[in-house]
Amino acid sequence: MGHDLALRAGWTGQERTVTWTLSARPSAVRTARRLTAARLSAWQLDAPASTAERLAGRLVEDALARGAEKITLTLSAEDGLLRCEIDEHGRDHTAAGRTSAAVAAHLELLACCWGSTAAAVWFELRLARD
Repeated sequence: MGHDLALRAGWTGQERTVTWTLSARPSAVRTARRLTAARLSAWQLDAPASTAERLAGRLVEDALARGAEKITLTLSAEDGLLRCEIDEHGRDHTAAGRTSAAVAAHLELLACCWGSTAAAVWFELRLARD
């Protein structure tokens, strides 16, 4: 049985995904914002960059407040949506994937949709098409 390998390049109809693991330090908030801004710039997705950067930073800050020991930040752009997911790995498993009321309010206001799983919080922003 053969194995097929598909490479995707370009923006139109193609997925782009990147993942980083961040140390659980206060500097992770700044790092998450910087990485988000740089990646969206590289993908030429400048329109949602400031909102995505701000929300990613808030989610990382929230994860740190719950005692996460390690944080995984994943960005993907596909089908006209930018998705940001923050996975928490740490001590307080009962609080992982939850958001504070202040962060939830920001997500409600700025994201087109958002949600959580047992260990992660995610949001999506609509991308403008040319």
